[in-house]
Amino acid sequence: MAKQQQRPQPQPRPQQQQVKKPAPAPVRRVEKRDNIFSEGSREFIFGRQNFIYMGIGLALILAGLVAMAGGAMPDPAKWEPERIYGFRRITLAPILMVAGFVTIIFGIFKKNETSATPSVPDDNPPSA
Repeated sequence: MAKQQQRPQPQPRPQQQQVKKPAPAPVRRVEKRDNIFSEGSREFIFGRQNFIYMGIGLALILAGLVAMAGGAMPDPAKWEPERIYGFRRITLAPILMVAGFVTIIFGIFKKNETSATPSVPDDNPPSA
C-alpha cells in the first residue's frame, strides 16, 4: 500500500475585527390594502344565510345529476325507450338542475343583513 501524501494544513487567519451591521427593520405597510373578497376587516362578504342558499342550490344540482344517471339496458339486444326517455330523466332532472342554479345565483346576489349596517359609527350625534 502506498502512503498518501499529507495535505497542507490551512494557516489560521489572524483575527480581524468584523463589524456586523444590524439587520434592517422589516418594512410595514402603512396604508391598508382593500381586498376584493372582504368588505370589513374580518368579515366575510357572504353571511350564513347566503351559504345556506348556496348549499341548497348545490344539493338540488346534485339531485338533478343523480336523477339523470343510469339508463343502461339490461339486455343489449332489446331497446327499451322508457328507460332513457322517461319523465325522471327528460323532465325532472333538468328542472332540479335549473332550480339549483337559480338558487345558487340567488344566494350569491342576496344582500347580507350585517353589511347593510355601517361598520363605522357616526361621530356626530343627531340633532333634535
